[in-house]
Amino acid sequence: MKKILLLIFIVLLTGCSSSELPNLSSEYILSVINKKITFNNPIQEDLKEQSVAERYGISPKDIENGVVYYTEDEDKSDKIIVAKASSKDTVENIEKALSSEIIGISDSWKDNDIEMKKIEKHIFKTKDIYIIMAISDNSKEIEKIFDSCFK
Repeated sequence: MKKILLLIFIVLLTGCSSSELPNLSSEYILSVINKKITFNNPIQEDLKEQSVAERYGISPKDIENGVVYYTEDEDKSDKIIVAKASSKDTVENIEKALSSEIIGISDSWKDNDIEMKKIEKHIFKTKDIYIIMAISDNSKEIEKIFDSCFK
C-alpha cells in the first residue's frame, strides 16, 4: 500500500511540474519575434545547413533546428540567431560559438559608435536547450518576446 501511495505521489509531482518547456522550433520563435520586430532588407538562413552552421562555428549535429535572421544593410549590425540544441550536452558548444560571433561583430563595428552601442546592449540568453542571440535597437523587447514563448 505504501508503495502504491509513493508511486501516485511521484506521478502527481512529475505531472504537475511546470519546469517542462513547450516543444518549439527556432523558426516558430523567430516568427513570434517578427510579428513585432523586423529588419530592413532581411535575410533568413537555416542554421542546420552545413555552410551556414560552419560560418558560425556550430556543428549541425549540435542543433535540432536553428535560424539566422539579419539585415542585408551594410550600415547595420542587426542580427538574431535562435537555436534549439539537439541535447543539453550540446548547449555549451552553441553558447561558445555565439559568444565568438558577438566578439567578431564587435570587432567589425568597433569604429562605428552607433552600432557599438547597439552591440553592447545585445541579448544572449539560454533557456534549457533554446539559445538566442540578438543585436538590435529592440534587444530588450526581443528578450521579452523570447521569454513569452515559454509561458
